[in-house]
Amino acid sequence: MNIELLTRLKSKGIEFAEGLSQAEFLRINQVYGVEFPFELKEFYSVALPISNNFYNWHDFSSENVSKIKSALKRPFDDIYEMADEVYWCEDWGVEPGENEKANVIRLKLEKAPKLIPIYLHRYMPMVNKEKVPIISVCDTDVIYYGENFESYLEIEFGDKRQSDIEFEKIEHVPFWSDLL
Repeated sequence: MNIELLTRLKSKGIEFAEGLSQAEFLRINQVYGVEFPFELKEFYSVALPISNNFYNWHDFSSENVSKIKSALKRPFDDIYEMADEVYWCEDWGVEPGENEKANVIRLKLEKAPKLIPIYLHRYMPMVNKEKVPIISVCDTDVIYYGENFESYLEIEFGDKRQSDIEFEKIEHVPFWSDLL
């Protein structure tokens, strides 16, 4: 973990709690069905951002559990409900007719990796890769917001711009990358 980055984030007013314990990682998996990718788990084991709009994974109150479960479902629910508005990815083959397109997209969505909420509508796909991109999901608008977690933090809270992302270095994430 980059201590310099953590120090800069603190200087920007981001509040941190102590990192998550192994017991908390296990409980998160039990409660939410989530396993953090390596980079996120490494960061969250040292320090957990808890400022406004971050998700407090320490808090297992019923209100917070509902909040996180809602954030986990939101991008899936939005895509499911607006499947007819999703642009067809050429890699999926020949685009089906209007009546069938939404159903095919919903089937693909069911197989898509879960998205772990990070901050507001920024998510990290739950995939087993060393560097996992951060994506922003608003309704059917899906964009990359960082090549990995550290890159994302530099973009959201540092001096890096979203236009500085090196898209060619981002590994494909099933379904979610196809929506870009």
